[in-house]
Amino acid sequence: MAQAKQIFRILIWIVFLSASTLGLLRIILPNWLDIETAKIISYFYWSGLLLVEIVLAVLVVYFFVKKPSRRTRLVTLSICHFTVFLVLPLALNDWTYTAILYPWPHTLQAFDAETSKTILWLSLFVGFGMIPLISYIWGRKAFCGYICPHGAFISETYGRIFKQHPERLVILNKIVPPIYFSLMTVALLVILILPETLTPVRSFQKVVFLITAELLYFIVLVPLVGGRSYCNLICPLGYAIKQISTFKTVDSPNQQTDR
Repeated sequence: MAQAKQIFRILIWIVFLSASTLGLLRIILPNWLDIETAKIISYFYWSGLLLVEIVLAVLVVYFFVKKPSRRTRLVTLSICHFTVFLVLPLALNDWTYTAILYPWPHTLQAFDAETSKTILWLSLFVGFGMIPLISYIWGRKAFCGYICPHGAFISETYGRIFKQHPERLVILNKIVPPIYFSLMTVALLVILILPETLTPVRSFQKVVFLITAELLYFIVLVPLVGGRSYCNLICPLGYAIKQISTFKTVDSPNQQTDR
C-alpha cells in the first residue's frame, strides 16, 4: 500500500511538472519558435492543464470522503477554483476571468489589454475592497482559508498527498513575501504612471508568477515543505492579507492559516 501511494504521488507530481514546464515555455519561447512548434507546445500545455484540473477534481472527491472535518472548506475552495479556472473561462471563452480571484498583488492580469473593463473592475473590487474588508473583520483565514483558488485550494488537494513540514525554510517567510509585495507595488505604479510599459512589465511578471507560483511551488515546495508553502513563504497577496489581519475586529483562537 505504501509503495502504491508513493507511485501515485510521483505520477501526479509528473503531471504538475509537465503542465508547469510547458506553461513557462509557452511564455518565454514564442519569439524563438516557428508557428507550428509554438502551436504544438500550446496544445500540450492546454491538454496538461486540463489533466491537472481532472486530477484536482478527483482529489477533491477523495478528500471530501476521507476528511469530513474539511468538507466545508473543500467545497467553498472548489467552487472558487473551478468557477474562475474552468466554468467562466469555458462558458464565456475568456480566460481573463481568472483575474477576478487572482487580483493585484498576486498578478497584474486585470490590467492586460485583452481583459475587459468588467473583469478589471471586478478584480479591483476583490483586491482593493473585498479582501481587505474580510481580512480586517475575520482575519487571514477568511480569504486564505475559504476563498483563495490557488494556495488554499492546492493545499487541500494536491498538497495533502505529501507530508507536511512547515518548519522547513521558515527563514524565507521574513524575506521573500515583503520583497515580492514591494516589487508588485512598484510594478503597479509603473504601469499606472507609464501605461506604455504594460507589455514588458506584464510579460516579466508572468514569468515570475509561473516560476514561483507554479513550477517552484508545485514541483519543489509542496513535496519539500507542504501545501501551504507558497502561502507562507512566497505569496505577496498573503503577505498583504497578513498585515491587514493584524487589525482584524473579530478575535480568533488561531491566527495562523490552517495547514
